[in-house]
Amino acid sequence: MALIGNLFSWLVTGFFGVITLLLAFETWALYTNHEPITDYVRPAVHSYPGFAFVIAVVIGILLGHFLWGPATGRTSPTDQQR
Repeated sequence: MALIGNLFSWLVTGFFGVITLLLAFETWALYTNHEPITDYVRPAVHSYPGFAFVIAVVIGILLGHFLWGPATGRTSPTDQQR
């Protein structure tokens, strides 16, 4: 069970690392007048709005799941058990 927890932690850490690198590239591109990632995303969203909506919903569900966890249990902010 600890192996799964460690794997999950590494995956989440890697995911946030990739997001950080993408944001750094976006900032660099905007400051140096290169083409940012946003210029690739907008046409894709306009071409495939259904897929973009589904991706946005899935990302929202995942963020909600991990940021607003259960009120009780191991991951709760208080140490109350039902």
